[in-house]
Amino acid sequence: MDYEYLMNVASALYIICYIPELYANYKNKNANMWNVPEKVVILIGTSFAFAYSMLNHNDALLINYGPIWVLDFIALAMRMYYAWRNRTVRNHIRMVEDVQPIVVTLKS
Repeated sequence: MDYEYLMNVASALYIICYIPELYANYKNKNANMWNVPEKVVILIGTSFAFAYSMLNHNDALLINYGPIWVLDFIALAMRMYYAWRNRTVRNHIRMVEDVQPIVVTLKS
């Protein structure tokens, strides 16, 4: 019996779950640096699975892991970009907040 449909369902569910995350990251233009290591580990794991499917010439696995690898790469790139961008903005805001205003009081 052929059980490739189980792998196809798992990949479809994975992709369906990833789309809202990518959309939310794009819409909010926000990501924190703590999520980047998680995305690196996920990308490495998917890369190993994709390499396994390439070395075994398994077309079914290639078709499933190819789009997942692309989504993992895009998610990692978005996380890194927005984390870097927001870090730069936060540092600028922090520098502006560190400047203390000069207060002059007049005695009458």
